[in-house]
Amino acid sequence: MPKLTFLLFLVFASGLQQLFAQQPPILDTYIRLALDSNLALHQRNFDLQRAQYDLKRAQSLFYPQGTFSSQYTVANGGRSQDIPVGDLLNGVYSSLNQLTGTNKFPQVANQSIQFLPNDYHDTKMEISLPILNTDLQHNKEINRETINARQADRDIYRRDLVRNVRIAYYQYLQAGKAVEVYSTALGLVKENRRVSQKFVENHMATREIVLRAQSQVSQVEASYIEAGNTRRNAAAYFNFLLNRPLESEILTDSSLMDPGAATTTGTTTIAGAAAPAPEAFAPGNGEALLAKREEFNRIKSFQNITASNLKWNRSYLIPKLNAFYDIGFQGYGYRFNSAQFYQLGGIQLIWPLFKANDNKYKIRQSEIDIATLKEQYQQLTQQVSLEQTTSQNNYSSALQTLHSLSDEVSSAREAYRLAERRYNEGQALQIELFDARTQMTNAEIRYSLGRLSVLDRAADLERVNASYKF
Repeated sequence: MPKLTFLLFLVFASGLQQLFAQQPPILDTYIRLALDSNLALHQRNFDLQRAQYDLKRAQSLFYPQGTFSSQYTVANGGRSQDIPVGDLLNGVYSSLNQLTGTNKFPQVANQSIQFLPNDYHDTKMEISLPILNTDLQHNKEINRETINARQADRDIYRRDLVRNVRIAYYQYLQAGKAVEVYSTALGLVKENRRVSQKFVENHMATREIVLRAQSQVSQVEASYIEAGNTRRNAAAYFNFLLNRPLESEILTDSSLMDPGAATTTGTTTIAGAAAPAPEAFAPGNGEALLAKREEFNRIKSFQNITASNLKWNRSYLIPKLNAFYDIGFQGYGYRFNSAQFYQLGGIQLIWPLFKANDNKYKIRQSEIDIATLKEQYQQLTQQVSLEQTTSQNNYSSALQTLHSLSDEVSSAREAYRLAERRYNEGQALQIELFDARTQMTNAEIRYSLGRLSVLDRAADLERVNASYKF
């Protein structure tokens, strides 16, 4: 079996559980810090806490509710009703007084009753209790499933955050490696400029070789400055994810990007690069993956919410039955005595009978929502399957590419060493040295990018398979 084939066999046979089995402690610490301090994650935790309190509020509605209220009114004018008491009784009273020869039956005046109560108060304690109310049960079910949906949202973001922190850290390391590469190249071209200057001073060459050497120095300096700026931006973004000051120092694990160090992550080492081993995607692994991915749990929560809505809409003919009991004082003048004391209790029945087919339309809408979520679940299943396939292919391709890039770096370094020796001995043209140095620098940059690609694709695999354990 060829060497490369054997290495790839090791990669695909190891399993995704070894993806980050020997997680670099520095990066692991940063991931934990991000999970504790990221502001966007805090917002999702707040949303989850609010949903939990919404459920507690929904549960509290099943218990008796007590309300104290007091109302005092003064009024003048408004509607009134005249009652002709005098006109009805005064004639009778006059006849009685004549018959009895007394004044026992005095004359009375007509009365006028004002509808707006003046100097009137109603102070009471009201206790109510739902006996039969499907709205309350529906409200509790909705809030319970909302908690599950909020928790899934939080976990989805947590997994995305872990992936983003990994990739940001790898990009920072790669940018730092690029700075090192250009720094080394800058030292080489400056040495070449010095040697060229010596050739001119010893009349072994013309001044044009010094000018060409200076041009190389300027080009590498420009690349070095740009690489430094890229590194600062990568550091700022990484610190942003960790909710730290953007200029905070970042500890580095140089073994992740050093082509000369044969580091191992999991059980596989390829060309001196950490090569996490992806999972062998065998038949039957899909169901286990569905249990891990929080996106499926979120859709299931939405399906349960929609099913609860459908059940609630279909129960529109069930009446609502509530009981109430009032105890308090009521009367003219703000007094609390036995004359104004009262008690009032009862049962209230509300039974909606006709809404012009509005409830039937709601039922139909809920059925459509259920069908929509069912198709979304199927679409998500296909999407996850596609992510699995593409992530596996990308990782495999990155590993093979890195193996080739490792050979390129070794060859380019040896070619530059030979070209430099021949140039110092006067057996090679300056342009040959420049070309060898450029090829070596570009090969080292491509290798660092290839190593970054392997680590990024490993992070993608971890995200797709939801294998990070919180």
